[in-house]
Amino acid sequence: MSRIVFLSDLHLSPKHGFFWKNFALARDAANVSDADAVVVCGDLCIDGPDSDTEMGFAALALDGLEPPVFALPGNHDVGDEPPGQDARQIIDEDRLARWDQAFETDRFMLDAGVWRLIGVNAQLFGSGLPREDEQEAWLARELTDAGDRPVALVLHKPLFLEREDEDEATAATLNPAPRARLLALLRRAGVRLVISGHLHATRDREIGGIRHLWLPALAFLGKGGHGGVPAVGALLVDFAEAEVRIEPLALPGLEPHELDAIKGHGLWRFLREMPACPPVLGPPA
Repeated sequence: MSRIVFLSDLHLSPKHGFFWKNFALARDAANVSDADAVVVCGDLCIDGPDSDTEMGFAALALDGLEPPVFALPGNHDVGDEPPGQDARQIIDEDRLARWDQAFETDRFMLDAGVWRLIGVNAQLFGSGLPREDEQEAWLARELTDAGDRPVALVLHKPLFLEREDEDEATAATLNPAPRARLLALLRRAGVRLVISGHLHATRDREIGGIRHLWLPALAFLGKGGHGGVPAVGALLVDFAEAEVRIEPLALPGLEPHELDAIKGHGLWRFLREMPACPPVLGPPA
């Protein structure tokens, strides 16, 4: 096992079908890609924090993927860590339970090729919930058990934008205090790669001896301004060797939706507030 498809920011919903075609294209491409597994890096939903139906819909959609699937939550799934983008959707025990009911776990360990991939719940960092400490202890054990394997950390949010010492609390990245603790742990373990989504933009940059790979979104283009290149798509990463090989997953017909247009150029603040437009289920046209 070494070839892994990475999908991120799907934003699926039984009420809002804007992005279903893009997901269906990626699902079908992943199923014929000869991938050994699919990792989904968060924001499976539009309104997952407050909707059993929406979470169940996303879980059912992922069942259409034939390789083994490892899914991680994002802010649209379990809510944000404080202070968050929306004070009405901060991560809590009930929202974690909704995710657990649909996906069983919010973290994973996967040995792929010569690498160890460790996936964690980004929304827990700085949450103050009991599971935050539990996850940190689990992560420390998995890093130790990796031995000589190079390690890639996988999570929904990037650790930072440009500098490890950024001191502003922001919904775009991990916040300063939990980031500092996490970076210290990663450095002690010699982690070489961090893979994240969330910003709907691509970037591949080494900072402080760690390579940071930002994934494109499946749903819509980012607005820019965070240092990456707004992009829709998916990546296929081969972990067979110490130097990973990264290539775009071929997705002809993928639509580069623009969020401002979908939200009526300011008419709607959040996607969950939009009028219903159910997805057309089935194969992409």
